[in-house]
Amino acid sequence: MTMQLILIRHGLTEFNRARIFQGQSDSRLTEEGLSQARLLAPRIRALTTSPRLYTSDLGRCRQTAELIRDPDHHELIEVTGLRERGYGLFEGLRKEDIPGLHPEVWSRYESGDPDYAVPGGESERAFRQRAVEAVEAIADRHPGELVVAVTHGGVLSSFACHVLGLPIFDGPVPFEVGNTSFSRFLRDDGGRWTVRCLGDQGHLGDPSAAEVGEG
Repeated sequence: MTMQLILIRHGLTEFNRARIFQGQSDSRLTEEGLSQARLLAPRIRALTTSPRLYTSDLGRCRQTAELIRDPDHHELIEVTGLRERGYGLFEGLRKEDIPGLHPEVWSRYESGDPDYAVPGGESERAFRQRAVEAVEAIADRHPGELVVAVTHGGVLSSFACHVLGLPIFDGPVPFEVGNTSFSRFLRDDGGRWTVRCLGDQGHLGDPSAAEVGEG
């Protein structure tokens, strides 16, 4: 039986706005981020979904999930594997400050080597494996169902690259998944995934105005 998975990126955070690497550290949603989640909520509640709504255990995702769920239908299930990539040394730093503070580490990071991990963080290869395994585990529990999960830009991008057959690389992807974007994936009986839609922000009214930040 074909199952459908909707992956949602969390709302805009203070760190997103300030261009600070979040990784597995956290910051709360801005007023805009809260508004984004509230605008998304009717879209989620109009669907016939599994009563289990999954979320990364990081606060920005949990906060988004609380705002979009139907409190009379959805139970929130936290999944550590849906966390953003760990950026170690970079977390909490403004992107433009890092080259001056850690030039050698930044140069290695910018090289695009998928096996390089910032000290204290994860490599892109290890991160993709972790993200894909977490998503597959959710899908395995819900054959034939429509499931919603709230996660991070990195997880969404990494999983979409996996489904699209793009190679593992540490660099910009050829698509955007902005805050509270809605992406739908289908998995058939043979375990094959397809992308139905990616990065849809139609619920925001003016998606061109949405900001995109790290994590």
